[in-house]
Amino acid sequence: NIARNGGLLSAGGVYAPEISYFDENGNSVTFDHTVLPKETVLINPRLGFNYKVEKDLQLRGGSGMFTGRLPFVWIGNQVANPAFFFYCVTAPNFKMPQVWRNNLGIDKQWKGGWNTTVDLLYTKDINAQMTRNYGLNKPLGVLGGPGSRPIYRPQDRAQIFGGATNAYVFTNTDLGYSFNASAQIQKTWESMSLMVGYNYLDAKDAASIDAEISSDAYDRNPANVDNTNIGNLTPSLYGNKHRVIAAATKKFTYSEGKMATTVSLFTEYAQGNRYSYTYAGDINNDGSGLNDLMYIPSDRDIDMMTFSGTNAAEQRAAFKSYIAQDEYLSANIGKFAEKYATLAPWYNHWDLRLLQDLSIQNTNKLQLSIDILNVGNLINSSWGVRQLASYTGLAQPVAVAVTNSVPTYTFDVSQTSTYFDDFNIPSRWQMQVGLRYIFK
Repeated sequence: NIARNGGLLSAGGVYAPEISYFDENGNSVTFDHTVLPKETVLINPRLGFNYKVEKDLQLRGGSGMFTGRLPFVWIGNQVANPAFFFYCVTAPNFKMPQVWRNNLGIDKQWKGGWNTTVDLLYTKDINAQMTRNYGLNKPLGVLGGPGSRPIYRPQDRAQIFGGATNAYVFTNTDLGYSFNASAQIQKTWESMSLMVGYNYLDAKDAASIDAEISSDAYDRNPANVDNTNIGNLTPSLYGNKHRVIAAATKKFTYSEGKMATTVSLFTEYAQGNRYSYTYAGDINNDGSGLNDLMYIPSDRDIDMMTFSGTNAAEQRAAFKSYIAQDEYLSANIGKFAEKYATLAPWYNHWDLRLLQDLSIQNTNKLQLSIDILNVGNLINSSWGVRQLASYTGLAQPVAVAVTNSVPTYTFDVSQTSTYFDDFNIPSRWQMQVGLRYIFK
């Protein structure tokens, strides 16, 4: 049963194919919740080559289209959430993920047994994914005070389900690419091996989806300041921009070959995770209290901002100090923070593996293994500890509430530093012990 009031649904989140929504350009669209996207044939031509230039020099590469699967829970939201006080649906013309990928690699063997490899990889999104809120028309309101931006007025939102106005639509976008450049050098001796590698990554997209529910995918995606539903080509949440790795192994054999000890070390040195500065609160009335990129105010702007509570002066002073101590914020005063433009500090860790072999009856072997991950943290509790600005990729130093287009801010005066020490598993040492009996 569907109860209606003036042509609109009076109960939240039920099937109503006649209601009109807005696409990202403000055009009127309708959806039939009982119809899933049509099957679409995607053609993926590919071409590859492997050319031996000289005996010790090889050139390889290729170019092609690739179609992949996605977590079908994203499309399943249309089936699972038909009555959840918001609308979840997949665009009728939705297509599976598709990319155009190109790679070029060179392998070179040098005198003395050294081997080097260089790889270049460029990937362009053809059909990437982005969740949009089609319950929103174009924003025609304007926020008052410093950091003025477009905001959604009540009349800029579709009146869909008896007061509920959000309609999350799983759509495609062609915004997105990644470029990888990596180099590696390695050599193997009779009882020793060494490898050192470096990778550079430049990855950009319109939506780094880290959620299984369409509404969360929308809420957590830092949005275009001018129009939430228009995608921006900005850095991706995923991957390290710079990453250096190295590994070394040495085997010691003794007792006439009956016993051997192998020591292996692995290390990683990488630039930290990306994150965005957003408000804790829905400053533009787009339905999300997570995705609104923060305006970086000057000291003069902060003096004009309204703060909640009885300690407004203390909050102003603390907020000024917080911005001053942050390298990114202090360098971009008077601008809106960019999506995932900031990086947490570099981090490194060392992993150690010990293997003890004992020969039994010549052909059989008993092997004891000890693996210590982040061994530096075992030696010193301050080593190998990562620093983060946020666990979610969204740093929210200031809260906001808006009444009649006028914002009121709240800043926790105890915040004095952007980063905090993360003492979760990646920052702790771990040990595992194994025992194997190897026989022939």
